[in-house]
Amino acid sequence: MAESNAASPTWHHDVPCPGCGCLCDDLSVGVAGNQVQSIEPACPMAAAYYRQPLTTTDNCQIDGQPASADDALKRAAEILNTANAPLFFGLGETTSEAVRRIVDLADRVGGIVDATHPTFFDPTGRILQTTGMVTCSLGEIRHRADLVIFWGCDPKTTHLRHWERYSVDATGRFIPNGRADRTLIAIGSPNATSAECDTQIPLDDAQQIAALHHLLSLATDKPTDAGRVESQLKDVAPALDNLHQQIQQAKYFVFVIGDRFLRREAGCVPLELLAQYVRPLHEQTRGAVSILRPGPNWVGAGGVIASRTGYPGGASLLQGLPQFDPDNLSAVKLLTQQRVDAAFVMEGPWLADLPAEAMQTLKQIPTVVLGHRPSEALPSSVFLPIARPGLTSGGSMSRMDDMPLPIRAIAEPECCSAEETVQAILERVNA
Repeated sequence: MAESNAASPTWHHDVPCPGCGCLCDDLSVGVAGNQVQSIEPACPMAAAYYRQPLTTTDNCQIDGQPASADDALKRAAEILNTANAPLFFGLGETTSEAVRRIVDLADRVGGIVDATHPTFFDPTGRILQTTGMVTCSLGEIRHRADLVIFWGCDPKTTHLRHWERYSVDATGRFIPNGRADRTLIAIGSPNATSAECDTQIPLDDAQQIAALHHLLSLATDKPTDAGRVESQLKDVAPALDNLHQQIQQAKYFVFVIGDRFLRREAGCVPLELLAQYVRPLHEQTRGAVSILRPGPNWVGAGGVIASRTGYPGGASLLQGLPQFDPDNLSAVKLLTQQRVDAAFVMEGPWLADLPAEAMQTLKQIPTVVLGHRPSEALPSSVFLPIARPGLTSGGSMSRMDDMPLPIRAIAEPECCSAEETVQAILERVNA
């Protein structure tokens, strides 16, 4: 049922929604009085994104006190000018055009840019450069996948329309009956997604690497140590054997993986092993790996950094040229180890999950925050309100499958866009 309001809205159709990484572009949004009144089809994540109160230039702050936009921009420039090692992060919360300006700003003042999600570990860039990985678009899942394996993820909770638009209920060219033509398998701990799958394989984190090695041995016909497999996987081994047989018999399989699969403490190993497992299977069938990434534009931000620096995700520009060290130059590690003396932050919901040590450092150093609302969790030296992408500002963002989509403004902006704000700071630094 559509959400509605008594006011007669102006309707905007085929609207891309930055509410999550799906970036659904089939929404009809009704706007009245410069506020979103109706959303069809109804989606709680879309409503949460579009219904947040809009900020205006009156929300500019310096040290928690109201300030003019010009004074706030000057203070932001002063902080970045005087810092020895400023950190620029949270970049996935804005458009790719704004990220380009942020890279220009970091290059001008000499800083560290990190476009990776602070609390969602995604080593895809490194895996693509080292091992290689077979990936696919969400549309390919919709039209081809007759076997979907959800491993360490719960789209029924985190990406509400992924289930209906792409991976399960959606009908496709080669999947004309939708759910009836698909077999669903869940691997990992029970959750809302696994409850609706045909098969669940219980697997805890300690067994993950062993399970991947076992699958890889099956795909490459390498001998295994039956005793070790039994001790490590116990009752799970037969289920994995059956999974491998189902994959071989599928017309098109896809592994949909999430945060419980991509565990930061395990590093690149799980994704590297999965990539190695999928590749030889193409001698018998077809399939891919799809990562259930958060939104709205973390993939796009990483792509901008890669195109500008040559490195995936982030780089240090402190020495005047890009330097890559993903294990030691992540935003969380830099903050936790107190190795930066200022921060430029794009505010977003990820702040609620930032480790306490990193948040403590942010509270101790000068911070310039661009966002849609001042954060009580993160008091800022300077807060600059920006227009909300996809609502009051346009540009481009990339869906979780690296598909760039244009987004557009459907309401009148009451403050500058992120790109305009960063450009204004850029014009004031080193002046």
